[in-house]
Order: sequence, then structure tokens, then C-alpha cells
Amino acid sequence: MFCYISGSTIFLIGGIVAIFFNEKLKAKIFLAFAVVSQFFILPESLQVLSSGIQSESSFIFNQPIGTVHFRLDPLSSVFSIIISIGSLLAAVYSVGYMKMYKRKKAALNSYYFFLGLLSSSMLLLTAVQNAILFIMLWELMSIASFFLVIFENEKEEVLKAGIYYLTAMQISAAFLIAAFSWASAVSGSADFLSFRNILNNSSPAGILLFILFFIGFGTKAGFVPMHTWLPKAHPAAPSGVSALMSGVMIKTGIYGILRILLLTGIPNKNLAYGVLILSIVTGVLGVMNAIAQHDLKKLLAYHSIENIGIIGIGIGVAMLGAAYNNKIIAALGLLGALLHTINHFTFKSVLFYGAGIIYYGTHTREIDKLGGLGKYLPKTSVLFLIASLAITGLPVFNGFISEFIIYLGISKSFFVKDIGLNIAALLGISGLAFIGSMAFLCFTKVYGISFLGLPRSEFPSSIDEKESSMLLPMILLTAAMLCIGLFPLLIIKPLMKVVDQFPGSGLNFLQQDIFDIFIPISVSLTIFVGAVLFFYSLRSLLLKNKEVKVFKTWDCGYRAETETASRMQYTSSSFAQPFLTLVAELVPRKIKLIKEQIFFPKEASFESHAHDISESYFIQPSIRLLNKFLNLFSWIQSGKMQQYIIYGLIFLIFLLIWILGVE
Repeated sequence: MFCYISGSTIFLIGGIVAIFFNEKLKAKIFLAFAVVSQFFILPESLQVLSSGIQSESSFIFNQPIGTVHFRLDPLSSVFSIIISIGSLLAAVYSVGYMKMYKRKKAALNSYYFFLGLLSSSMLLLTAVQNAILFIMLWELMSIASFFLVIFENEKEEVLKAGIYYLTAMQISAAFLIAAFSWASAVSGSADFLSFRNILNNSSPAGILLFILFFIGFGTKAGFVPMHTWLPKAHPAAPSGVSALMSGVMIKTGIYGILRILLLTGIPNKNLAYGVLILSIVTGVLGVMNAIAQHDLKKLLAYHSIENIGIIGIGIGVAMLGAAYNNKIIAALGLLGALLHTINHFTFKSVLFYGAGIIYYGTHTREIDKLGGLGKYLPKTSVLFLIASLAITGLPVFNGFISEFIIYLGISKSFFVKDIGLNIAALLGISGLAFIGSMAFLCFTKVYGISFLGLPRSEFPSSIDEKESSMLLPMILLTAAMLCIGLFPLLIIKPLMKVVDQFPGSGLNFLQQDIFDIFIPISVSLTIFVGAVLFFYSLRSLLLKNKEVKVFKTWDCGYRAETETASRMQYTSSSFAQPFLTLVAELVPRKIKLIKEQIFFPKEASFESHAHDISESYFIQPSIRLLNKFLNLFSWIQSGKMQQYIIYGLIFLIFLLIWILGVE
């Protein structure tokens, strides 16, 4: 355990050391420390995950913290591996991407310091078992990510996004502090294991405590309606940070939910139904809002919400399986949720890294200003396409495997003779199918409009893919996507150790069935990929040394100049219009149309902006009510010095009365 803790702190040390080097060396110095840290973190994490044997160390702090246990179990190991590798890849990506900001020396100092602090706090968070230290690390993680979000703080919209994000994180922390304080007060200890007695029952106190924890962790993860910070914070941050936050950081919320669920034991049925329904709503609203977006990174942020919904569906299925004492349902739901957590880290990181390369070359995130990027960024185009196919859950790639396992767990629910569970299963399958089909629609739009067709605006002459450090993380993660998609048992077998930790589930008795299901899938998908590669190679061989003519796509005989032709293409709004018309009540849009009221107007413009109903009907009304309540006390701040002195005297009088009363 000492190696793991040491490796976790190396990220922070790297961020501090990088401050003392010039702009050209900062990224490389931090990367060197990030590489070294892997030799301390990964061996121990992989050993715990493969063996199932925990690693533990104890430290004694002054009160009120007391004795703190750092424990690495299979559940912690999964998340520590994601965090460690994700942080390393973000460091690699930053070598090339942060060259855009080479003149901002002070900003680069803060970037690498807070990147190191974020990585270290997340790694230690997964191992600590003390409520007080956990909250401290949770706040460090939030503060570090806040400063990374406002990296370009000279922009007003970035500062607004950062403040919005920090506010959401403090709300999350408030719920967690309330939950941990209550649990510690009742159990008499701040150690996580002591919370089992209050959580492991269906009493009103245990149910309310679980809800407090779920809101606190769910806000960080991005469950509806606590998700509204994601579409604001992710676009504002540098792309390497966006990938780290979306692919890695929000998973700490999932880790927290699973950790509490592990302490809860057999969950309450009503809570299980609630988690499943909330997750379906999260996934559906996430993907619908994603389709309506024009900003590439904002669109990807909404897809993070969608995938958190899919992970939540797996967790909800697992809770229902445990509540109904059906180990098969519980095990499959939990296995699917864990695997999708890993899968989302891979393809979402690739997509954000790809968005960063697009912004690096074009200086825009507006999808309607892109087009034809496949000719300028061919490698990025292929990698982005693979990640797009993976996130939609198509076969050959890893997204299909995790969603298939969740489908399998839901389908097993139909064999339980309980009408409530059967209806929940029907909703789960319908919701998951809708999410998958709409994700396919969305990424058809994103890839088709951004990479295919003709450019919709003039790109800088410097657009290229010379920065290999930005492509390398995408290549490695794409290889991981294909590996998991073709050989899922390689990742399923170690995840069985995590599933076996949870009461009410277990894959030992189901192991042979898992092998019987996935071995044929693995063989058939491998044969399919092999056939595709064979015919592609044969085609290349037959066309070798032969002239190949390339011509534009058939356009019904229309020939025009390039500028006019590019305006004939679909925009992101027009592509999504038929679907958005059907869901107008759930994804309201503000449309601004300007044109002359004649048959052939010389000029016209059209704008549409989608609104998140959670913000319109939940967040903003809550803020207005809070402002109205606080305004009732505005008279306190009168600006008169005499009044402020009286406040101090009143406080001293009450303090004296309290002291005398205690004695």
C-alpha cells in the first residue's frame, strides 16, 4: 500500500517541479513524473484486482481525523487503474495541446500544478476509508478541477462556467458532509466499515442516508437533474482536462455510489426502482439534449450524461437483483455497469482528444463551421469514427459488450414472477434501446458534418496532425476499445473479483455461462474483422500500380462553385430537425429567424439554441427562490459601522451566556 500512496503523490510532486522549468520543458517534466508514478500504482492495483486480496495501511492523525485506513480492494483497484492511466494520457496529450498557450507562463504553472493535484486527490480518494479525509480529498479534487476549468479566465463565459461548476460541487459536498456526519455520529466512528449498521437496513434513517449519499455522489457523476454543470464546464476547460473530467473524474461519483452500495448490503426495493428510473431518465434526456447541440464539446458533455445513465441502469438492475435475491440479475447488472465505466473512459477520452485536435487546427468548436476534415486530419478522422461507433454500442467495439451484458441482466428479470420487476425490466430495455438508437443518430450528425463533405468555412493553413503526442493517447485507447470488443473475457474475468465483493451477487456459479456466451461472440467478431481486413488488403493489392480516379459525391447533376456548394449541405440543426420536432417539449429551443418578407430575400439568417429543461424548471426556479429568501436579510448589511459593532457585542453576549450555562 505504501507504493500506491507514494505513486499517487508523485503526480502532485511532478506538478510542483514543473513550475521551475521553462515553457518548453514543463509538459515533459510533468509527463516524466506521470510515467514514473505508473510503476508504483499499476502493479499493486493490478495485483489486487487479479487476486482479490486487499492491500491495507493505517496512519494515525491528530484529532478529529484519528486513525485512517487506506485500503485497496478490487473495487478501488478498477477506479485507480482508470484514474492512473487517464491522468498519464492527459499528460501525454498536454505536451502537444498546451503549445497553444506557450506564452502564458503563469497559466501553464497553474495548469500543471492543478493537473497534478487533481490526479493525486482522485487516486488517494479511491483508497481512503475515513469520512473526514475523504471529504478533504473530495474538496481538493473539486478545487483543482475548478482552476483547470477556468484556465482561460480572461474569457467571461469561462469564468461563468467555472463559478457554476464550483457551486454545483459545493452543493455535492454539502450533501456528502451531511451524510458522512450523520453516519459518523450514529456509528461513533469516521471509518467506512462502521457505517454498515445504519446503512444495512431498510429503516427510514438508512433509506434517507442512502439518498443523501446518492445526491452527493450523483451530482459529481452527472445524474439528472444535478447534471447541468457538465455542459458548461467541459467546453470551457482545455481539451485534455475535458477528457480527464469526463472520462475519469465523474467516475469518482460512480465509485462513491458503489462504495456506499457495498456497505449497504441488500438494498431497499424502492431505492432500487428509484435508481433505475432516474438512470433511464438521465440517459434519455442526456442523448436528446446532445442531438440538439452545435458546440462539439458541449455535445460530448451531454453524451457523458447519457453514458452515466447507462451505468446507472446497470447499477439499478444490480440493486433490483439483490433486492429480489436473484444473484444472476445482480451480477450481470453490476458487471455491465463496471465494464461500461471502463469503456466510457476509453471512447469518451478519444472523442474529447479528437475535439481538441479539431479546435487546435481550426480554432472553433462549432460543428456548423466544420466539414471536410477527413481530408485535413485523416488519422483523427479514423480514430474519431471508431470511438463514435463504440459509443453507439455497435458490435466489434467495447460499447457493445457492456451494453449487451446490461441487456442480458434486464432480460433475466422477465423470468422473475413479479409484475413490478417485469415492468421495470420493460422500461429498462426500452430506455436502453432508445438511448442507443439516438446516440447513433447523434454521431452520424457529428461525424458526417464535421469530417465529410466540403469545408463550411476557411480553415487555417496550419491545420495538420504533426503533434504525435496528441494522437498517441487516441491510438492507445482505440486499441483498448478493439481489444475489449473482440476479447471481452480478458476484462470480464478480473471484474468478477469486484462483483463477488457485493452481497446478493456473485459470478462464480455463473462463470461457465459467461464463457459459453462470450466465447462464440469473440470468435465470430474476430472472424468478421479478419474478413474485412482480408478484403481490404485484396482491394489494395488489385489496385496497386493502377490509376484511381476520385470524384465528388453525386449531387443530382448540380455543379457550382465550392462556396455555394458548401452552403447546400446539411447543417447540424437541419439534420436533427425532424427528431427535435418530435421531442420539442423535452428539448425546447429558442429559434431566431431574420429575413425580408419577400419571395427572394437577399439576406437571411437562422439560429436555434436548445434549453435544458432541468435548468429551466429546476435550477433557475431554485436560484430565484434562494435569492428571494436571502433578500429578506439584506437589511443586515446596512453599511453602518455602529450596526456591525452591535452584531459583535450581541455575539459576545450569547457566547458568554453559553459558557456560563455549560459550567
